[in-house]
Amino acid sequence: MKYFKLNDGIEVPAIGLGTFKITEEKDMDHTIEAALEAGYTYFDTAKYYHNEDILGKYLKESGKKRSDYQIATKVWPSAFGYDATKKSLDDSLKNLKVDYIDVALIHWYGEGYKETWEVFNDYKNQGLIKSIGVCNFSIKQMTEILKEGPAPVLDQLESHPHLQDVDTHNFLKENNILHQAWSPLTQGKSNIFEEEVIKNLAKKYGKSPAQIILKWNISRGVMVLAKSSHKERIRENIDIFDFELTDEDIKAMASLDKKQRYSADPEDKKWLEEAARM
Repeated sequence: MKYFKLNDGIEVPAIGLGTFKITEEKDMDHTIEAALEAGYTYFDTAKYYHNEDILGKYLKESGKKRSDYQIATKVWPSAFGYDATKKSLDDSLKNLKVDYIDVALIHWYGEGYKETWEVFNDYKNQGLIKSIGVCNFSIKQMTEILKEGPAPVLDQLESHPHLQDVDTHNFLKENNILHQAWSPLTQGKSNIFEEEVIKNLAKKYGKSPAQIILKWNISRGVMVLAKSSHKERIRENIDIFDFELTDEDIKAMASLDKKQRYSADPEDKKWLEEAARM
């Protein structure tokens, strides 16, 4: 397993398990069992996902020590502000059945996030949160939060070969902030597995197109969150540390950048206003 060191000194694995839309107990049960068996130690959830309670339940029942795994969760914009953020974090701690959250993230930019960031820092100082970061922050938004104190440890962004977001990636790298990828395989919203470049690399290394895509992101210094509830795919997604892509391979992958999003734009004001009401 490859690891990335956050700017607060804490290490995280190069791949974690995403849990978006896994809301049934039986699905979470076999997902966590398969993930732990395959070697996953980082689990990403959010208050918005409505699954913190069952994720916490099955991690606690797994027999693993708390120090053996990391949990990341998020605060939604409708819970911004001092008191609302405290309640959101307290609820997450209770739902996840833990004494501390490894990584707490602001889910989207929005009015009131500065008070939320203040609470994050307070909880970190109390030992209730280990690391603090953001999701879906553009360069402009990240520049703004950098003025509010300690830098976020990471920015979780939609990131895949069709949306390589080179400018944001370079900005994060320059500021020692980890680029973390959600939807690294586009959530089935594209024909990305049919790209000839990816198919050729998959054949070259004896890997699947999904494995090539995940490895490509990690090769450029991006932590990936691979989401699946299928045992075989969970295993396949993490089986990517027995080969390396060459500079030529990375250059070929760069040609696939369409600057195409399959989800919301971080600077879409209409979406941000809607999120704040949800």
